[in-house]
Order: sequence, then C-alpha cells, then structure tokens
Amino acid sequence: MAELDSLRHRFGLFLVFLIWAHVPFIAFVAWWIDRGIVAPTLVAILLAVALQVSWTLRGPAPVTRYVSAVALMGQPALLVFMFSGHPWQMDMHMYFFATLALVIGWCDWRPVVVAAVAVAVHHLMLNFVFPYAVFPLGADLPRVYLHAAIVAFQTVVLVWLSMRLVASFRRIKTMSDEIVLANETLEQKVAERTREANAANIAKSLFLANMSHEIRTPMNAILGFSHLALRTEMTPKQADYVSKIKAASTALLALINDILDFSKIEAGMLSLENTHFKIRETIENATAISAVKAAEKGVDIRINIDDNVPTTLLGDALRLNQIILNLVSNAVKFTERGGVILSIRTLEKRERKLVLEVAIRDTGIGMTPEQQQVLFRSFSQADSSMTRKFGGTGLGLAISKQLVELMGGSIRVESAAGAGSTFTFTVQMEEGDAQLLAEAADVETLRGLRVLIADDNPASREILHSVFEGWSVQADLVASGTEAIALLEEAQARGVSYDLMLIDWKMPGLDGIESVEAMRSSETLTRLPTIMMVSAYAREEAMESASEAGISAFLVKPIDTALLLAEITRLIGASSSQERVAAPAVQSIPMVAPELRGSRILLVEDNEINSEVAMEILTDGGLVVELATNGRIACEMALDSGRQYDLVLMDVQMPEMDGIEATKRIRQTIPADRLPILAMTAHAYEQERQNCFNAGMNDHVAKPVDPATLMRALERWLKPHKAEAGGPTAATAAPAPAEPPADLPAALPPFDLDTALVRVNGKKALLRKLILSFATNYGDVIATLRAEIEADKLDDARRLAHSLKGVSGSLELRKVSEASRQLEDAIAHRELMNIEDLIERLDLALQPALAAAGSLTSADASIATASDASLDPAARAKATRLLGELRQQLVKRSMRARKTFEALETALQGTPEAAHLSQIRDPISRLDFSHALEGLDAVERHFDIREVQN
Repeated sequence: MAELDSLRHRFGLFLVFLIWAHVPFIAFVAWWIDRGIVAPTLVAILLAVALQVSWTLRGPAPVTRYVSAVALMGQPALLVFMFSGHPWQMDMHMYFFATLALVIGWCDWRPVVVAAVAVAVHHLMLNFVFPYAVFPLGADLPRVYLHAAIVAFQTVVLVWLSMRLVASFRRIKTMSDEIVLANETLEQKVAERTREANAANIAKSLFLANMSHEIRTPMNAILGFSHLALRTEMTPKQADYVSKIKAASTALLALINDILDFSKIEAGMLSLENTHFKIRETIENATAISAVKAAEKGVDIRINIDDNVPTTLLGDALRLNQIILNLVSNAVKFTERGGVILSIRTLEKRERKLVLEVAIRDTGIGMTPEQQQVLFRSFSQADSSMTRKFGGTGLGLAISKQLVELMGGSIRVESAAGAGSTFTFTVQMEEGDAQLLAEAADVETLRGLRVLIADDNPASREILHSVFEGWSVQADLVASGTEAIALLEEAQARGVSYDLMLIDWKMPGLDGIESVEAMRSSETLTRLPTIMMVSAYAREEAMESASEAGISAFLVKPIDTALLLAEITRLIGASSSQERVAAPAVQSIPMVAPELRGSRILLVEDNEINSEVAMEILTDGGLVVELATNGRIACEMALDSGRQYDLVLMDVQMPEMDGIEATKRIRQTIPADRLPILAMTAHAYEQERQNCFNAGMNDHVAKPVDPATLMRALERWLKPHKAEAGGPTAATAAPAPAEPPADLPAALPPFDLDTALVRVNGKKALLRKLILSFATNYGDVIATLRAEIEADKLDDARRLAHSLKGVSGSLELRKVSEASRQLEDAIAHRELMNIEDLIERLDLALQPALAAAGSLTSADASIATASDASLDPAARAKATRLLGELRQQLVKRSMRARKTFEALETALQGTPEAAHLSQIRDPISRLDFSHALEGLDAVERHFDIREVQN
C-alpha cells in the first residue's frame, strides 16, 4: 500500500519535528514557573534523541512508532510533574489525551496501545513513587481510576478507528489494483484483438500470395510445356489435344487472375504501371482472345478508333487490356446474333494529358433496370441463372469498375431487355512518345548474350532454358539465390561476366530481392548483369522492393515469350551485340597477404581430385597444408596437442564422419576464435550454410573453388603470427619441382580448359593429371549409382553424386555438374519416380567427358626401363634427404608429400632404385598415408642410407 506508507513517512517526519520542538518549550515553561531549567530540558532532549535515532535507523518501522508513542506520552508526564503545586497542574492532564489522540496518525493500533500503557505507567509512578508531586494530599486512587477509564475508552476508540483506516486503505488499494488490472487486461485485449486483426490480414495476404504461387507454378509448367510441345512434330490429333490443353489452361489462369486481382484491389495492393504502348495493338490483342468464340457464334467484332486518339499512349496497357477483354468477352458471351462494336475517342485533352472514352456496344439479351443495379457488385451477375447458363465468377465487371476508378475514370451501362447493352468507361492517359517505344524485338540482337537463370522450380528453369535455347542464347541454371551469387563471383574471378539474370522472387533461403541486395552490397561483385525478376506471385507485392533493389523489370508467370523478348530487347538494346569479353589468361597466382604466408592449414577432404586442386591452390597461395580424408581423422589431428593449425578447411559430406559432426566435436574443445573452420562444399544452399554456422563453422566457401575467392576468405580469418624457428613456412619449405611439359591440347570439349586452368593457377600438367584421374575415378560411376540406389543405399548414392558435382565443377564440365546436381537433389528429397531418367541424363553428359579424358596419353604411363647406372654420392645424399622429408610429411599427413615424391622420382630417374618407387606411388596419389608409410619402409631397405647419415 504505497499511499499508506507515504502517509506514515510524512507523519513520522512531523513527530520528529514536534518532539524536538518540545525541547525549547519545556525549557521556557521551566523558566516561567521558576523551576530548574536543566533537568527538564535534559529529559526533553533524551526523549527527542531516542525518537531521532530510531527514525534515522529504521524510518517509519513499527519500533519507531512505539518509541514515538512513549516519547509523546513523556512530554505531558514531564509537564504534570513540573507544574506540581501550580494551579494549572490538573490542566496539564488534558495534554495526555491530546498526544494520545495524535498517535492515530500512524494508522496502526499497536502504537495507540503502547501509548495507553505508557500513560498508565506514568500515572502509577507519579501516584505511588512521587505521590505528593501530583496530589498534595497524597495518592487519590479514585481520580486515577477515572483517568484510567477515560484513557481506556479513548484507546478503544482510537484502536477501532486505526483499524478502520487501515482497512479503508487496503480496500482502496485492492480497488486500485483491480482497476489497474482491468485496464491492463483491457489494453491486452485491445492489443490482442489488434494483433489478431493484423494477423488475419497478414494471413489473408500470405494465403493469396501462396495460392498465387501454388496455382501459377503448375500452370506455368502446363502452358510452358504446351507451348514447347506445339513447336515439335505431332500428329494433327495430338496438336489439337495440346492446343485445347493450352486454351483450357489459359482460361483457368484468367479465372485465377480475376480472383487474385479482386483480392489485391480490395486490400489496396494493386498498383498501375506507366509505360509506352500502341493503342491499336493493345485493343487487337484484347479482342483476339474473344474473336474465336465470336466466330463460332457468328458474332462480328468491329473496332473503331477515332482520329483524335494518339497512336502511342503512356499508361498501364496491361490493365486497359484487362478491362477491354472483360467487357468484350461479356458482350460476346451474351450476344447470340449481330455484333459487338468497340469505339475509342479522346474525350478531352490538356497538353499531353488526355481522357479516353471507350464504348463496347452489343446486340445481345440486354438487361432490366433491376439487373443493372447489381451489375458491378462482386460475385453477382444479372440474375442467378446466368452463372449456370453462361459461367463465370461474377467478378469481371466488379474488377473492371475498380480498375477504371484506379485509372482516374468511371464506368456506366445503358441497356434494355432484349435490345442489347452499351458499356462506356473513361480512363486518364498521356500521349506517348513513339521514339521511346521499342519496335518488334529482333532475336538476332540477343545472340552472344550470357544469361543466368535462378529459380528453385525445376519446371520453370527448364522452360526458360528451352526458350533461350530456341533463341540460340547461352543460359546457365541455378536453383537458389546463394548459388547465383556464388556463380557470379566465380565468373567475375575468371574474367567472365553475365549480361542478363532472370531470378525468381520467392525461393527458399534468400529470396530474389534479398539475393539482389546481397549482390549489390558485395565487395567482390563489381559488375552485375541486368536483372529481371519473374514470379508466380502477384507482382504488385514486390514491385516497390524490386525497384529499390535495382531490378529492371518484373514479369509474372506463366511467362509470355513475346513479352519476355520485348523486355530483354528494351533492356539490353544494341549493347547486346557488342563483343563479349573473353576470359583472360592467368596473369598472377592468388596468394594470401605476406604476413599470413606460412600459416598451417588442415584440409579435410575425402575426394582425391578435389583435395589435389585445393592443395595446389593453398600451397601456391603461400600456405602449409596437411590433409585429413574424413571428419574422424580431422578431429584426431586438430585435437592433437602436438599439432597446431591456424585454420581448418572442412568438407561437409564425407564418409565415416561428416564435416558437421567433426566441427561440433572440435568446438567442444577449441573455440571459434582460436581455430577458424571454413566449410568448403559443393552445396551452396542457404540451409547448408546455416547448418555449417550452427555447427560452429566461421564461414562458407562454395565449390568449385575459385583461387582468388578462397584467398580472400582465408585472409578474413587467418591471423598474422611469427613463424616458429625451424618450422615450415612458405619461404623455408622445399621448392616445388619445375612443372614438366604437359601434352594438353588447346581445347578438349566438353572440358572448358581455359576456365579450368584458372582454378589450378594455370598448371597444365596438374590439370591433365586431374582429367586423367577423373576418367579413372568416375569411369564406372553410373553403374555404382544404379547399384547403390537399387540396394537402397541412398545416402551413399547422394554422396557420390555430390562428389561428382564438385569434381565436374572444378574441371568445368557444366553439363555433368548440372546433371549431378539434379540427381543429388532428387535422391536427397527421395524423389525416385524419375530417377532413371536423371541417371540417363547424367550418363549422356558424362560419356563425352570420359571419352575426351581417354584421348589424352599419360606421359608417365610407363616407367623408363631401369639402367645399370648407379647414384653418385651427391645424388644418393639428395635422395636420402628427400626420403626423410617424405617420411615426416606422411606422418604429419601433409599434402607436400606429393611434391616431395615428385622430386624424389626426378632425382632417381633412370636408376635401379626408381623401380621400387612404384610401391608408394599409388598410395600417395590417393592420399592413403597409412599404406604409403608401409611402402616407404620397403623402399628405404633398397637404399644404403647409413653411410650418408654417418
């Protein structure tokens, strides 16, 4: 009870002041009645000090209340004693009752009782200890009893009153709490109802968006594949069936659009475009859809455009088309004979702004005045029988009315039953500029474009790819925004740029707008392609955000190929015919900053080709590399107190223990700030990135690895340090042997050698070796995949497809990489219905690559016949030193073991000892360090190394 506590605090302060005020008062009384001043004053001071100490220490606590009650009663007792023998002595007794009543200010019955007891004690002491001090004739017990009765009565009244006061305060506090609680509850209810209303609106918008996407996506596939099917050779009956499928799908799409457009208009989410268009083309396109139905019924459609209507207008052609289509379709629907006349004229014009009046007159069944009154209401037609007879949702006219009003006009109808109807509407437009209106798009202007398509829906990707393929335009496909960013960065690193990107709006992970914003904020991407957004969702919901993100155009699925071509022609223009910049030759090898060179890297990779590529990039970048072939070995090496690493590059999908589990185990001992772990995987999906971060990884580098991108990522996490004395650094490590000449042709399709060379820092011998290893390791991958899928070893099959995707990406086998990705996705989602088709597609892409790899002849296919030449002491000493280094590197699982072995082969070339190296060549090439160590023991037995060591 805050109010009661406040009252007690203020009353306590008053009592402290009152008791101290009695000190000079007592001294004055003593002087006035000519009694000794010192003793009474000291007693008054003692009472004041007692209350002051209690107040200072405990505040208005109960003990202070009791002390104040005794102190208050002591003041009148002192006055009664001082006035002994004075006529006013009996009057001093009145002060007892006054001070006793004053105690009620504490709003506590206990101090009242203490005060009453103090009065009784004072009287008993004065009556029996100092009787003559009060009563000159001795103790007067009857008068004492009278005073006691009065005090007792006053005490009872004051106790009752105190209890009532406290009860009132408590009741007020309870009522106040109830009011506050009621207000809070009311506010909560209002807030809850507001949240529910907002949630309902959000749910409605989300439902509409999802419904749009879920319906338009399969509709896009139906219309797209129908369009593609009609371009193939078919029998007349098949062509007829497919045409009817496409027509029915178009009609269904129009119905869906009606419902969605109405909902968007109601929610105030529909916005208008402002583009240049030709009015005659727009009208002819709108009426062409109804012309087929009109011809079947024998109804004639005529178009009259007044001379005062400009040829080119500026406005929303799509919505004008929609209004005209609705009205003309209705006119044809309700007209059995006669015709439909569409007339357009300029009603008024001010400078370039004008008001168009469009009239659609038919000779159909007409309407009564009653029917006209409900005509523009939602979900209604002239009468209830029309829906059954003529079909439709009853939304077309309601949407038309709302669109007309959005365009600053109005709509009306004039009709009579049996005499036809005339619908007239006005819209505000501007006179357009014919020079700014693109002429018919020319496919030839698109030749040479490099296009990137990002869409998570496989059917949408295939349709768009087929469209561009029909235009002889190269198009690369990715399934997410993250993959698109990775591909753009990789392309830029090798000097290639994309001219155009089509990106879906709604995708898992990063959506289209978020992806574009990430591209624009990227420090790596200095040049972005022209970006167009496509989506099955309603476009109005994203237009503002898309514009802010710098997106040049927005198209709604199903994609109209003519509109797509026109938009691309408008955006790209004549610049599309300019010569594309070819990938430049490798000029310099990417390296980490000088202060970071010599850092120790633990590379965790199970794939031989991928590990060799990464090892070359890292060692060329100035780093010391050791290898772990799976997550279990990586844990052992990273947690070994005898090994110190500056960073771990961790593959994700590996046998025995994957990278996620390995990272979790390492993080139990080593925090992220002491040992950065970077994921390096062919997965570039946002969910995969998040899984890596959740496990404790610091960053993510997508395969195929670009050397420059990898170096920049390493520089973000490596810390400069002083190399240990005698430790391996980039400067002290043994130099790599000179690269032998490689028999690598200028071109080896389907391998993109120029781009692949960038990935291996221009090393032709290494690339040739990787291509040969690819043929060896993946020659029977199709049979293995089939066997694993048949045996229901889907995780193994997925891992193999994932590995093939990464390797083929590194070797620039794009078709193999894409086919592998599709197969991996299908296995991951357990979509096995068409799995054989995906395997066949992968096989078709793989066979040319294997054939190309087989055309290369290995320079080291056979080892030169050993001669009788013996090693001279210097050569033997060098070979012995290399054997010692090789053993140390194999024990440490260092990737430099390969370099050392190559140097050893060069040193022993043409000697009998060279033949024994075959025992360790294969294990070292496969990074099988354990078997390589076993073979090394046998090799060393053929060398007399003791003399050299001595």
